[in-house]
Amino acid sequence: MPGIIQLLPESTANQIAAGEVVQRPASVVKELLENAVDAGSTEIKLFIKNGGCTHIQVDDNGTGMNAFDARMCWERHATSKITKAGDLYNLNTLGFRGEALASIASVSEVEMRTKSGEESVGTRIVINAGTVETQENTATNQGTSITVKNLFYNIPARKNFLKSIAVETKHIFEEYQRIALAYPALSFEFYNQDKNLSKLRGGNLKHRIADLFSVKEENLIDASEQTEIVGITGYIGSPTIAKRTRGSQYLFANGRFIKDAYLNHAISSAYGSLLEEKTYPFFVLFLNVDPGKIDVNIHPTKHEVKFEDGRHVYTLLQSVIKKTLGVHFVMPTQAQLHNAIEPPLHREYNPSLKTTEPNVRFNPFETPKQRTSTEWEKLDELLNTPVQQVQQRDIFNETPADKHEENRIFTDIFQIENAFIITKIDGELCIINQHRAHAQILYERYTENQQIASQQLLFPRTIAMSKADLLLYFEMKDEINALGFDTSEFGKDAIIINGLPSELSKVDGADIVVQILDDFKTNFQDLKIAKKDALRQATAKNAAIKAGKALSEAEMSNLVSDLLQCKQYTNNNAGKAIIVKLTKSSLERFFQ
Repeated sequence: MPGIIQLLPESTANQIAAGEVVQRPASVVKELLENAVDAGSTEIKLFIKNGGCTHIQVDDNGTGMNAFDARMCWERHATSKITKAGDLYNLNTLGFRGEALASIASVSEVEMRTKSGEESVGTRIVINAGTVETQENTATNQGTSITVKNLFYNIPARKNFLKSIAVETKHIFEEYQRIALAYPALSFEFYNQDKNLSKLRGGNLKHRIADLFSVKEENLIDASEQTEIVGITGYIGSPTIAKRTRGSQYLFANGRFIKDAYLNHAISSAYGSLLEEKTYPFFVLFLNVDPGKIDVNIHPTKHEVKFEDGRHVYTLLQSVIKKTLGVHFVMPTQAQLHNAIEPPLHREYNPSLKTTEPNVRFNPFETPKQRTSTEWEKLDELLNTPVQQVQQRDIFNETPADKHEENRIFTDIFQIENAFIITKIDGELCIINQHRAHAQILYERYTENQQIASQQLLFPRTIAMSKADLLLYFEMKDEINALGFDTSEFGKDAIIINGLPSELSKVDGADIVVQILDDFKTNFQDLKIAKKDALRQATAKNAAIKAGKALSEAEMSNLVSDLLQCKQYTNNNAGKAIIVKLTKSSLERFFQ
């Protein structure tokens, strides 16, 4: 009697595998570029259309394949990289699973042209949803060209989760950047909608970094060290080019880009006080580790790795960065500090120097003039008030004012840790998060006003951007400017800020715009939030006063008054509390 357990068809198994391997068009680009590198290519070209959703093509001049290998490479678990399990601990290639091409072919339309140097004629293969439709001889140059069309056309649910063209293009460019950084000796070209976005000639790593990120070479510091455990090479950025976001941090292990918050912390902490608060250093670093002491077979994306001794790698990486900063006189040594504070032994008199003349009329016993400061008057009044006139107030039982009254004045108000405001609202003691309160006020103002007035800057600010961030900026430019910003493209890799929303004229416009873009791509692009509303939330969050900002009594009163006029003032859009109310009974429970 047959059982209920059956083997899945090959096409179904490939589609299931594709769910892990092929998450978005950038996943396809990553796999194809890595295959091109493994094939020994010296020139690699990438072509995309519509964010890679309709067209992805990678051409290389590598070794190519004969007819048999051209057909076999599309089978699941077919690979030339390994032959046994033990080879996993001696990997010298980027790919090894043998799943990527089969997974890609199962969710798209694929065409491949390839020719090895030993063959007189090439091979053309056409695959539709995992089924080979055509295999024939063709005239082509040595190397391989793979075209992927209509990604996820047979999986509508997955296709619907793709983001905008600009966001998907940005993800693709980031994968392109990672491969180009890992292999600076190779030439790369990137075409988007038949327009050349990047053309990189083979050279050294320093020039490759400068070409990709528009970073001046004098701001790149060589960080190299060879130990028995790990070899470290690459460049770190001077503290002057640290950014408010973590986007410009690239760490590689044996040529693979990896995501490791633990090791990233080792690098950032090595800078210590050299970095401004909430800024992150720029770095492109490579770890060369014995393949037997690192496990890359954690996830199909290969972004996660496990080191045999992660603590030693952390310590070595941190010490190398500290040493590099000290050697290059970025971090002052003890001797430098001593020389900096040592007073001069002899100083010649210079009559041209301005000197302070003594006040011969000064009499220390003279009765001082009456102070007129209002603060002193308050102090005198308080000191001269008889004790019996001071009455204890019951702030819980006072008659509450109308909560919708505009421009309410709060006299019983103070600040704790420069982050929280405590006052009485409608007979209840309230603790207010000042940052969230201001962010909610700004958000509702942005929502009510479709076009916010802009105040022109006396000195416009220029922001250098990566091509990936520029692509995102171009998509959102109109929405950003509708919030009161006056921005435009400036040169090849930068934008210029000519004006800010009138109420944000005192903040750093460059930081605000960078943070808005970063928050949008990090926190909002994966949520089902309208683009305009997402930008309003991101702008309000980054423009609002931060924790640590000391406020005057008048500023606190105005902030609370404006908050109470908001349509939604108890919680923000993320559902996080803005106000916590403490009644008399709730306080009494703490002392029961």
